[in-house]
Amino acid sequence: MVGRDKYHYAGNGRHTQHVYTRLLRQGLLRAARRAKDMGMAESELHGPRMVDVMEGKDGITIIAELFGVYVEDLKMDLEGDSLKITAGQFSKNVALPRPAKSIIMKSFKNGILELKLD
Repeated sequence: MVGRDKYHYAGNGRHTQHVYTRLLRQGLLRAARRAKDMGMAESELHGPRMVDVMEGKDGITIIAELFGVYVEDLKMDLEGDSLKITAGQFSKNVALPRPAKSIIMKSFKNGILELKLD
């Protein structure tokens, strides 16, 4: 593991766990601070959202923080090397490292969306 630290190594799936932990910790703390400072409920916050894109042997993995979003509001449109994620008033175009054919796995839990593309 020369020249790499634990935050940038995606060879064995540990990177994905780290990203989940980082997104949850940063996102939940940031949302709680904003809610307290602005006197708003967490579901009303519409700040910048973090999105990670990783390419591996098994395809492309996308992890996005979508706190305050309901699963029934999520829509994903895949077109070549671009993915559009829409959830209510939030919309994000994600550039992919290569064209993808389809979304092969979706998971949404605790405000974190994980997608696997082939």
